[in-house]
Amino acid sequence: MWEPTQEELDQLKQMNNITGAKHDGFYRAMAPILFDVAKDHCNGRWEPSEMPQGVRLFIAKAIQFNTQSTGLKGRVMGTVSYSYDTEFPKAIWTYLRPYKRVRFHALR
Repeated sequence: MWEPTQEELDQLKQMNNITGAKHDGFYRAMAPILFDVAKDHCNGRWEPSEMPQGVRLFIAKAIQFNTQSTGLKGRVMGTVSYSYDTEFPKAIWTYLRPYKRVRFHALR
């Protein structure tokens, strides 16, 4: 599993206009997970050292989305029911579009 260096963490934080070490632990934990998500989504075979810049941007924006309070999607006042939107917005997934490889399946 990929372990981001401090330089890579600083680059991700810089993309989100974050300074200081407050969120370093969260960035360090989430970056490898999101790298695997991007790799699976794109059918990619890159190594962390060959990671495309669009994938780095996807990771930074996905982490930024997760650090914000997630948007309230629905609300019922009667018996108090809340629902939250936890899916990444389409705009974040578009960073991966240029790197997506087609996967072919054989007919049976």
